[in-house]
Amino acid sequence: MKTAFYPCCNRDVEEPCRILAGEVQRIVFCDVNPSLEKHWRRIATLNLNDDLPATEFIVDDAFAALSRLDVIDVLFYRRDSGGEGGSGIFVLGDVFLRPLLKRFAPKGGLIITDGSNSRGSNFKRMVRQSGLAKHGWRFSASSDQPYRAQQGLWRISVVPVAGDEA
Repeated sequence: MKTAFYPCCNRDVEEPCRILAGEVQRIVFCDVNPSLEKHWRRIATLNLNDDLPATEFIVDDAFAALSRLDVIDVLFYRRDSGGEGGSGIFVLGDVFLRPLLKRFAPKGGLIITDGSNSRGSNFKRMVRQSGLAKHGWRFSASSDQPYRAQQGLWRISVVPVAGDEA
């Protein structure tokens, strides 16, 4: 069963379920705000479509939630900021990216993101033509970009690299 992880999601649940329906069978949403539980319970009880992924919700810090997951096949991350109302967590920055990649499936996976709250130019380097090799993984924009036009999301392929390239 392929799993997506969406840290710092706030109330952004329904559309990601539809977007990720063809990618994963399970989505783990996470946010530190306990007042979201009521909203999440309502969403979880909606029978939106039998073809949508199963949903799980974790009220906790993104780092703590990450440590609870065995395998991540897709990181979904959008609409976050470092400013007021944002998480302040640089999910695509090295501090979060390194432990995240330890949870990625050994064969690799995907990052689906708008590049929000990026740090250290990782996102810009991931989507450039030559991609990015970092922490033993290669990041590159997928040739198929089904979410760019309407949702403004990049589909980034993440694969393990050979020892000399890492």
